[in-house]
Amino acid sequence: MRPADFTRAVWRESRGSRGRLIFFVACLAIGVAAVVGVAALTGAIREGMQGQSRRLLAADLVVDSRRPLPPELATIMAAEDRVTRADVREMATMISANDGTSRIVELKVLDGPYPLYGKIKLASGDALAEVLTDARAVVAPEVMESLGVEPGATMSIGGASFEIADVVLEEPDRMDFSVVLGPRVFLTQGGLERTSLLGVGNRIRYRALFKTPRASTRKSLDALVDRLRDELPDAEYMNFETHFRAQPTVRTALDRVENYLGLVALLSLVLGGIGVAQIVRTWIAARTTSIAVMRSIGFLPREILVLFLGHVVVLALVGSLVGALLGALLPWGMAQLAPDLLPADLLVFWQPLAVLRGTTLGVVVAITFAASPLASVWQVSPARALRADADPLPTPRALRIATAAAVVVGVFGSAWWQSSSLRDAAAFTAGLAAVTGLLALSATGMRRLAGMIPRGRFVGPYLRSGLAALGRPGSGTTGAMVALGLGFLVVIAMGLIQSRLDGKLRNALPEDAPSVFLVDVQPDQWPGVELALKDQGARGIKSSPVIMARLAAINDVPVRELAKKRGKGRRGGWTMRREQRLTYYEDLPDDNRIVAGELWSDPEAFEVSLEQSFAERLGVELGDRLAFDVQGIPIELVVTSLRTVEWESFSMNFFLVAEPGVLDQAPGFRLATGRLDASREQALQDRLAREFPNVTVLRVRPIIERLLELMGRLALGIRVIGAFTVLAGLAILAGAIASTTLRRQGETALLKTLGLKRSEIVRLMAAEYGLVGAVAGLVGCLGAYALSWAFLERRLDFPADLPWTSLPLIILGGAAITTVCGILASMRSLRVAPIRVLRQTG
Repeated sequence: MRPADFTRAVWRESRGSRGRLIFFVACLAIGVAAVVGVAALTGAIREGMQGQSRRLLAADLVVDSRRPLPPELATIMAAEDRVTRADVREMATMISANDGTSRIVELKVLDGPYPLYGKIKLASGDALAEVLTDARAVVAPEVMESLGVEPGATMSIGGASFEIADVVLEEPDRMDFSVVLGPRVFLTQGGLERTSLLGVGNRIRYRALFKTPRASTRKSLDALVDRLRDELPDAEYMNFETHFRAQPTVRTALDRVENYLGLVALLSLVLGGIGVAQIVRTWIAARTTSIAVMRSIGFLPREILVLFLGHVVVLALVGSLVGALLGALLPWGMAQLAPDLLPADLLVFWQPLAVLRGTTLGVVVAITFAASPLASVWQVSPARALRADADPLPTPRALRIATAAAVVVGVFGSAWWQSSSLRDAAAFTAGLAAVTGLLALSATGMRRLAGMIPRGRFVGPYLRSGLAALGRPGSGTTGAMVALGLGFLVVIAMGLIQSRLDGKLRNALPEDAPSVFLVDVQPDQWPGVELALKDQGARGIKSSPVIMARLAAINDVPVRELAKKRGKGRRGGWTMRREQRLTYYEDLPDDNRIVAGELWSDPEAFEVSLEQSFAERLGVELGDRLAFDVQGIPIELVVTSLRTVEWESFSMNFFLVAEPGVLDQAPGFRLATGRLDASREQALQDRLAREFPNVTVLRVRPIIERLLELMGRLALGIRVIGAFTVLAGLAILAGAIASTTLRRQGETALLKTLGLKRSEIVRLMAAEYGLVGAVAGLVGCLGAYALSWAFLERRLDFPADLPWTSLPLIILGGAAITTVCGILASMRSLRVAPIRVLRQTG
């Protein structure tokens, strides 16, 4: 067929069914909007989440080392596009006031536009860059309280005099309190050079903070980290931290939300496919006579197939463009409704590439899911032009195989495009095929069962008619069952997963999370410090001993040799070489769970329990021997258990826990936490400054509040995505059900001709729709529960706790939705005069 003839044929074919085509385009637009809209909304929410996580690290990427950072780092990063760098040096030192009062502090020296994200909140409200100079310092409130001074006073640091210019109230990247040596004092690089602190013997922590466009995706940022590990000299002495994995609570939450958004993106493909498949199936069924006429006048089956495929492509383009434009507007609309969730500065209103990508994906999804219905044109016999009851022709085996292969490849390719993961795309394709097969088998079984049930007095006339309708030729039971079952699976699964994840995010931090951390409490000071906490009404008081040590060898192999053998690209080198913090417990905290081995089970050895991921980075297993240098004293510990830790609990937790009696006499300090009312924190700090001046009180209430705010925003994002997906699913379900009613016009007209009233016809429809909805709801609901349990337990790694008692109600709800939507969609056919329909159908 020539292109001009093909175009004329497409136009002529569409002239007689403009109303139906508009309906089809609307349904296609909903289906594609579900794909494109969910992708656009999840992308915008993901960007908003990443913006929040960046503020907690103050950067996209941080390179951290106890050695001066090599010049090669600057060379590598200079090759990257639009990179901003800020350098930070941290060290412990002594400061003193004019009256001789002194205390140990943690010096933080800034060089560059720190912080790269977020901001330092000062008591004056001024910007840090305006206040901090080479002769002026900014200090934590604890410094002034310890020295007994006010802003404007001077203090001595390393032999140089500095004016106290302002007080730090909040610091974006102040998240790790286990290594704090004192309150913070901020200096510029020029200020540090005025002191004598750059001499030999000072233990300095070097940190380079980077802001880079690569941070838009975890994959690209991880690739940059891998390159730095491979190319930097002495990379085994460095730690590389990205904003994706900065703080345990945020890291876990972001991982879970990322997985959830990935699932939403994949399930949105199902939603779009359901609408497309049912629309095309019904459209082909309605054009059966036209197809028969075309075959009678000489059209080949493949030419008819191409003709209708052209219709699908045109409809898909129109629907995809509408859906893509709607999807592009969704983030903008959300930014107006929830500016905290989606800040306007993170959004780009017009994204041509996003619209093009969405349109392309929509067309691919439409063609993929339309392939099977389109192949049915091969079954239409030319005799149908004369006899409506002509037997269908067999579909060539090669065509069936090619159609199945095209569907599998299309689904797999679309899923791969959406998820960027071969494994997830393969699992999704296999799962979708399995569920589709189960639904098709259920439809077949229901039709056969309907023929076996006796039509006696126990089965009423309406139910008997509904059962008979399921098994009649051309009933479309299988297609309707598959579409409805998949739709119910998506809607119910999204509701279940969204509900559980929403609750988990909102309760990520316990109600008794500490508001103060007490650092450098000496063992003999603990009774007095504990009494001070209790006098101020502190709740949830906890204390743990902290022993600093170096890992010397694993199974008698020195750490230096092991790090060299593993190469630069392995993170284990940093893990081995860094200073380790050990504690000892008789019983583990409630948020620790043994997953391998047994706690304190070997009376012949000094035992240690390792956190599971830490053990993986070290490359150790049960029974391995770890040799530590505890401030000059060698101690060998045997790994007898591995455990998981709920780091997001914000409690004190350690990678290494030794059994009691091994490190009890080792020099160390205690780390303590407690929760106080905000009005009592200052009184506690004043008392400890008088009685125990070496103890540092760190108020973490602002950090807890920031984390709670972030968790709340993540939970809101989850609810928005879940609600949108569920509503889109319900709309597509309604469209799928409505599309099946077009073939009912002839049946309704015939029933009216036979004398049935509208109310009786409605009851007949209700029986059929109710049966299909109940079975589809049952299979879809069971599939949704199975998917939800596997996703929550295996992918998100927390107990599913699904509401199994609600299962019957959900199934009944599916039947009710199917029945109501089917009857409402059939109201038009009930109002059409029988003679009009019978004339049109012949």
